[in-house]
Amino acid sequence: MSDSISVVQSIDSLKKLMKDADYMDSKSFTGDCTLIHFLDRMLRYEPVWLRWLYIVRSVLAKLMRLEHDEVGHAKAKVNKFDFTPGGKVDFFTSLDFKADEYWVGEAEDKHLSGYVGVVAEVRPSGRTEFHLFTIVHYRNWTGPVYFNLIRPFHHLIVYFMGKHAVAN
Repeated sequence: MSDSISVVQSIDSLKKLMKDADYMDSKSFTGDCTLIHFLDRMLRYEPVWLRWLYIVRSVLAKLMRLEHDEVGHAKAKVNKFDFTPGGKVDFFTSLDFKADEYWVGEAEDKHLSGYVGVVAEVRPSGRTEFHLFTIVHYRNWTGPVYFNLIRPFHHLIVYFMGKHAVAN
């Protein structure tokens, strides 16, 4: 188990989500910002190539007869995301939030439940290591088919979102 996954697993509410998960990963990014700043920059990251991937994903979802919320453009219009439990954060619903410590969001579809979030860990240097995690639970046979098709792109998107979030 990676150090980053161990940090994520240290949060009680995440232990339940990780139990029996079909997939999980966590990537770490070090920066000098607050959790709210990291989340805001991460969630607003939307270069042209990413919008194109969202369009491709939408076509794939339609071919598989899966429902998906439209992603993109609307988030730029939101002045402030609502990270409190039950609040809407782009196409995620906030499940758990503790300021300057962690945020967990959920997106449910008929084929899978996906959880994404960030755990902030202040290092001895004073910098913060942000552990950006993904947890997936498949609901039926289309879950692993769909997720394995998009998984390589998932890794790219998470990597660049995290890098963007900690950039000055």
